Amino acid sequence: MTTRISARISKETKAELEAYVRQKGVKKAFLIEEALRRHLRALREIPEDLMIPGRLVLTSKSMERVADRIECDETASEALKSLFRE
Repeated sequence: MTTRISARISKETKAELEAYVRQKGVKKAFLIEEALRRHLRALREIPEDLMIPGRLVLTSKSMERVADRIECDETASEALKSLFRE
């Protein structure tokens, strides 16, 4: 038995969804249910402190700090480099 749900999504997400189903030849309902099932499974199985949010919201001040750090010529510390080597 199936049931109908409704959700608002961005135009960009809708375009990606439609492009994917055209390319792969799958039904939207199948793709959405699979995505929800996988996401919910990950939420159950992955510890919450290890979950990386899909979207970060920054204040204007925080965004300015991020932009400044990106633009600076400072090299990464040895501690940071070692994290990426692991």
